[in-house]
Amino acid sequence: MVTVATRDCTPLSANFHKNSHKRSPKSAFSAAPAVGDDGSERIMEGAIVPPSSRLDGGHMCRLLGWSSDRPVTVAELLGDLALERLQELATVHAHGYGMAWYAEGDAELHAHRSALAAGEDGDFKRFVHETPTRRGLLHLRLATPGLGLDVVDTHPFVAGEMAFAHNGAIFPHDRVDLLLPPGAPQPAGTTDSERYFARLRSNIGRKQGGAAVARAAGRVLSRMRWHGMSASSLNALLLTRHELHLISLHDPEAEPADVQVWPADYTTHPPYLDLSLLQRDGLSVVASSGILREETGVTRVDAASVVSLNDHGGVARVSQIPERIVSPLRRSA
Repeated sequence: MVTVATRDCTPLSANFHKNSHKRSPKSAFSAAPAVGDDGSERIMEGAIVPPSSRLDGGHMCRLLGWSSDRPVTVAELLGDLALERLQELATVHAHGYGMAWYAEGDAELHAHRSALAAGEDGDFKRFVHETPTRRGLLHLRLATPGLGLDVVDTHPFVAGEMAFAHNGAIFPHDRVDLLLPPGAPQPAGTTDSERYFARLRSNIGRKQGGAAVARAAGRVLSRMRWHGMSASSLNALLLTRHELHLISLHDPEAEPADVQVWPADYTTHPPYLDLSLLQRDGLSVVASSGILREETGVTRVDAASVVSLNDHGGVARVSQIPERIVSPLRRSA
């Protein structure tokens, strides 16, 4: 059991265990559509997408990550307007949610995930308003059709001192096990994202820092290409003991089709796969589009890069993912 402090430092017991979770009833989805009518793919800014730039039936989620030089709650780091938008997006991205974080003076990685919609779970509100952290990530899930909806399929996925959350889909589903490193244990769930995480960890190895993460993400894409797979997006967050890495790897021209990704009353919205960075007062925030919009100082992240936030609330490094890294390697890559 983790003891969570309120803003006035009064201890508050919360149901946030290490790797804790909640379950919800299973339901069925139809199978995911094919990548393209002619089976072809288009490469742009290092990512593979369908040639029409339509993201049909893909894994559409929202990502939020942060690093601060002091303990801060999600409500404090976002402010009222952005927090309201996050809560509105949770009504559409409603197939579960999860968080992972490091707290002040605590070297242990904490994680909580639920197959409930964020807006239906009191633990989500408790975390957002009453759980101060130094570094963390939050994921709202809109599940890929055909993949599981149990808690084992919910982000973030945790291994050792790392937590990982992904926005995107890898096709075809019957090939995603080819991402698993040799000798890797069978994943707990059905998702392509869990397999992406396994290959990313293997590619990183013992190396540290954003440049290693950028090379590792590029080699995940290289392996996908070698085995004839495609991705709607490889955007992701990787939380480690000392840094938070935002992996930005997508086609900036691509937009979701035939799936509702914005609340019905949104008359205008930004490009769906864009990622944003906000820096202010010892605090850095990275987020999927739709969360940070009118806030002063928001910049768009390059579509083939890794932004690494250090454990003091600053940007440690921005690493590019050049095309030479993602070129298909030998089959054992």
